[in-house]
Amino acid sequence: MKRWVVLMVLCSCGQKEKDTGVEAAEIIDLPLSEDILSEISASRMRDAVDFLADDALGGRLTGSPGHAAAIEWIVQEMEDIGLEPVGLEGDFVYPYAATGPSDWYQLDADGGVSLSNSEVAYDLVGRLPGADPTLAQEHILVMAHYDHLGVTNEGEIYNGAFDNATGVAAALELARVLSAQPPDRSILFLLTDEEETGLDGARAWLEDSTIPREQIIFGLSIDPVGRPALPDYWPILLIGTERSPELDGMWRDMAKWSGLPTLFLNRDLVPVFASDQDELYKVDPPIPGFWFVNPGFSFYHTVNDTPDTIDYRILKEDVRFLANALTSAGAETQAYSFESEPVLDGSDAVDVKLLLEGLLTSEHLTFDERDYANWVIGELDKAIESNDLSVLGNLEGFTMAVAYFVMFQLGEAHPGPIPPPFPDDE
Repeated sequence: MKRWVVLMVLCSCGQKEKDTGVEAAEIIDLPLSEDILSEISASRMRDAVDFLADDALGGRLTGSPGHAAAIEWIVQEMEDIGLEPVGLEGDFVYPYAATGPSDWYQLDADGGVSLSNSEVAYDLVGRLPGADPTLAQEHILVMAHYDHLGVTNEGEIYNGAFDNATGVAAALELARVLSAQPPDRSILFLLTDEEETGLDGARAWLEDSTIPREQIIFGLSIDPVGRPALPDYWPILLIGTERSPELDGMWRDMAKWSGLPTLFLNRDLVPVFASDQDELYKVDPPIPGFWFVNPGFSFYHTVNDTPDTIDYRILKEDVRFLANALTSAGAETQAYSFESEPVLDGSDAVDVKLLLEGLLTSEHLTFDERDYANWVIGELDKAIESNDLSVLGNLEGFTMAVAYFVMFQLGEAHPGPIPPPFPDDE
């Protein structure tokens, strides 16, 4: 363990081009040495995204030629990293009956466009064995989906760089870095298929998992990552930790290792959207888990979600934080309880307020955007003071409007430079 200066990020801070928005610093111990953390490679992640989100893969729709190419490439990466295959029959591949829609379009091998026609889908599963002989029987599940939307009926490609080639790149880079010093608990990497059609891949594996479900202590879904909320504000959102008080407390404490503002949101306050971790809550017994997100949705589910929009400065910080956090969590011996319906109260409004206050540090907001953010904060203050979210009125409508403002409206208005500056790899 190496002593290092870690910059303590205050949630209300902004983010400059080479500044993570720091107002205070503290000397703390990191779980991993800088020698190991320095191996995190933005160039390697860029190569992964460039391949997965290339036009040649045609949007990675399940059953398409590009989807098959993605599988072959990811499996080779898992082998090169040295993960143990824990799919079926000693392979990384976990096939299951495809459930995707038939009215989506794929790019054929000859460049033609046809309707989706998949009968089999494939999750990809690899294990990094834990270093402790006893704790290695416990697994932390890291999920990211590799499928995407295919093409339009006119052949325009949904490249899916942000959603979710970056999540796959981050998961593989995390596996590579952690393999140099494995955590005491084992880490299971589940790269899922058919997330876009309804979380089908996560559901299929969890319902008939190749690791006993009781050995999975908690999980997280990396989806999507690698874009800022604003050009000068780069938050990480952890969504859903409130389902387990122990998990929530641990990750709030570990947020001190993050080089980016790291915020927490109650899962019930992020309407409509879903990700693979939601399937953890549906098995019996449920598995605690959360959603790891960078809320830069400027090009989400559009044909403009291309590799040149990704900010690898953000992606490097994501992997660095996760590597330290999972190393620490891997050394824990506690169990994590699960609350299926945690009560919403004023503390959840505090978390949302911190996000809005962070946005207000940006130099890019217009007068109207700043005015709306301040209005939201004023409404949240009422909920905090009363410890009652019902004072917000129609909670679903309120959260929908705020989510759209944060996740889409701001990013579309202020996308930042394309491509963003690329970090120097040491």
